[in-house]
Amino acid sequence: MSDFRDRPSHRGPNREPIPLDCHLEDVANSVAGLVPGHGATPDGNSVRELARRVAFVHDFGKLSSWFQAHFDGDDPTEPTHHAPVGALVAHYVLSVSGFDGDDPLVGFLAVARHHGRLPDTAEYVERSTASMTGSRAKQLFRSDVFAQVDNIDETVPDLADELIRRATDGEGSWAEFRERMDTARENGVHRAVAAHVLSGRALTAREPDRLSDRFYDAVLQVWSALVFADKTSAASLSTGIEMGADAFDATVPSRSAIDAHVEGLLLDAAADDLDETTRQLNQDRERARRRIRGRAEKFARSAESIATLTLPTGLGKTLSGLDAALTVLRQQEGDGRVVYALPFTSIIDQVAEVSRDVFPTEDGGDLLTVDHHLAETVVDLPDDPETVPSDERETLAAMLGESWRSGLVVTTFVQLFESLAGPSNGRSMKLPSLYGSVVVLDEPQALPLDWWPLVERLAETLTERYGATVISMTATQPKLFTADGTPLELIGDPDPYFEPLDRLVFELHHSAEATLDGRTEPVSYEDAARVLTERLDGGSSVLSICNTIDSARELATTLLHRCDAINVNEVYDERLRSHQGVTAELDAGGTIQTVLDRREDGVPLVVHLTTRHRPVDRAHLIEVASTLTERGVPIAFVSTQLVEAGVDVSFDEVVRDFAPLDSLVQAAGRCNRSFDRDRGRVTVWTLAPPQDREETPSTAVYDRQGDSLTKLTALALNQVYDGAPIPEPVVTRDAVEAYFGMLDTRNVGRGEYVDYVDRADAETLGRLSLIDERRAVDVVVARTARESEQLTEVREAVAAFEWDRLDALVDQFSPLQVSIPVYSAADATGPLAHLERLYADAERVQLDTRHGRHTSYFNATEGVRVPDTSAEARLL
Repeated sequence: MSDFRDRPSHRGPNREPIPLDCHLEDVANSVAGLVPGHGATPDGNSVRELARRVAFVHDFGKLSSWFQAHFDGDDPTEPTHHAPVGALVAHYVLSVSGFDGDDPLVGFLAVARHHGRLPDTAEYVERSTASMTGSRAKQLFRSDVFAQVDNIDETVPDLADELIRRATDGEGSWAEFRERMDTARENGVHRAVAAHVLSGRALTAREPDRLSDRFYDAVLQVWSALVFADKTSAASLSTGIEMGADAFDATVPSRSAIDAHVEGLLLDAAADDLDETTRQLNQDRERARRRIRGRAEKFARSAESIATLTLPTGLGKTLSGLDAALTVLRQQEGDGRVVYALPFTSIIDQVAEVSRDVFPTEDGGDLLTVDHHLAETVVDLPDDPETVPSDERETLAAMLGESWRSGLVVTTFVQLFESLAGPSNGRSMKLPSLYGSVVVLDEPQALPLDWWPLVERLAETLTERYGATVISMTATQPKLFTADGTPLELIGDPDPYFEPLDRLVFELHHSAEATLDGRTEPVSYEDAARVLTERLDGGSSVLSICNTIDSARELATTLLHRCDAINVNEVYDERLRSHQGVTAELDAGGTIQTVLDRREDGVPLVVHLTTRHRPVDRAHLIEVASTLTERGVPIAFVSTQLVEAGVDVSFDEVVRDFAPLDSLVQAAGRCNRSFDRDRGRVTVWTLAPPQDREETPSTAVYDRQGDSLTKLTALALNQVYDGAPIPEPVVTRDAVEAYFGMLDTRNVGRGEYVDYVDRADAETLGRLSLIDERRAVDVVVARTARESEQLTEVREAVAAFEWDRLDALVDQFSPLQVSIPVYSAADATGPLAHLERLYADAERVQLDTRHGRHTSYFNATEGVRVPDTSAEARLL
């Protein structure tokens, strides 16, 4: 009689073997805890029960003596992989357990790919079950599998039978499965599997349209839960760390913490000598938050699952959105969390900082996860940290953090929607955390138009399959979720919050007027610099937002040459060169004071900022500029769109290069943001092509394909422009409504993206990206003495094989890193190839600005400089 102790799947913390059935049972139990009981497959069966059954056989192939030889460290020539056998067993288990229709194919795909990415379904099924070509899939499923089944039958048929009987509640047997495999071997085809999406006598015609349009949703649900449960089980068993159900639970932030935070702010405000406008603004913010809370309670009790929240910038959307999300969450049953998604990594940390202020914890715990490519994403484990080695705990903590098990997750649209569309194996582990959650989409109009139909489809997946709730929050509400009617508006009627706005007016420069008339008469950089200089001389602070890096660079350079201004970037650089610590330790107050000490009466200041500056530099310079504007110092801040949304700065004037209307409105949100000036002014102009360019920046960025967004903006503005400055509410409500209305009638977006979902073409979906993905070279830039030392320490750690130390050092470089797009092979092998790698075989390169080498690659004003060899290098 065989024993599962002779068929281990993993090794424990002391290298002792863990029996296969222990791991399978652990994974099955975890899956059952991750997937709610009320979810149904496309054929009306229980998703949880389907997932539990396939989880119990997903590692079935590890029964073979060949895998066991591999497990013991041998290198057998026979096949040792286990997923194909497990996939076929999973299909059989479901078929004999009452799962009909395409449900068995759900289990087949989930198990077959539980160590990889999901494939395009019809193509994969053909290659693995019916194709006559000599593909790798054919070998795995119709050569290796038959040999493995024979091996299992010769060695442990009783264990195989026991696993199948447990998974089927006694309805299936190893003998019956073996008979099916013998038939498949004779026919050369796994007909039962192939028949789901193949037709014809030879099963050669792919028919993915036969699948239910909800088939892919079920595959994602089962596969993601299996991947997460499998990885956490393996980690728990191999380390001895007891995960338990509490490791997967979330500590949801308390809504009362928002009340306490707001009360504190109001008390502080009452103690200060505030002007009437500021007092009224605070009252409006609190009135809006209370109304939103009441409407959110009504929304939570309704049958609706998507709501909008439309408020002007400066009226506290972040706190109101969090309040609404927690209000909805507290009235729902289950273990959901709040997922707060934004378009840009540049504003995530700001929202995270607000969250930490409102929901303070001693050590972060499992309350908050910040998930983007520069963040350290971990969730603390519940047991005593002294019981296991720290590196093993860190691995598990990172696994939970990246799986969004915290009560509040702040992340990007990229992480959210790409994980819902065609996730990698690792990203799939986020999906079980979406059950019963509230997803806040902050500034959804920033989503690429190509993705709009797919985003609406993915929102249906969230609400219908995951029982999630979606709140779309912005000042410029796009018509994204209107297929089933108009979503509930959480503020009720937004107009009363927009109509009283008297913060600013929109003024069209003659170059923008020409754009409205279909003419091209852009303003030169000399003339643009003259306008900015005049406004600085008038005592104003001015934010000038450009569409491209090179146009921002040319405008900043021209402005500095024209006016006798203090270059704040250079003052900051001087402080960095004498600083002995890392940049983050340099206080902005010192930079501010140095600038003020050098400034004579009437002398303006200039700051230049783009994505060619390090994240830590951006944060410092934004804080400096924001403080100086509050003190009434005339300053010109020349930047790209990175300051357009979510960055809490307020200038007397904003000048914006022509752009889609929602971008113009977002830029206006940086003008007189806190009503602390009589009235701000937003000037819209059309900048000329930078040196060596042919197209204007607005055309190059926004009119590259499909409908011209600048032309639609011109049409919308023409409806409200009569030659005079336009009041803020007229643009933010009337013109915006017209703009999105025109977009809606044009059926923008790529409808084929939705077709990929309906056909379960996961591999194709996985190749899509929300951002214009291009190869990039990550440059770690050292600007202080300590950062130079850290670069040396990296080389020392590599030489000493101190990998943990190396990882810790490299983690510290994220705020110092600039990503430079590579648009041609010449870029990578030419100028960038001259930069030294961070260490041998590293993908990142280093740039030490304190040494004389490669000085042409960096200056304080422009940041990292690389010759732009392609017109594509214009982009942000």
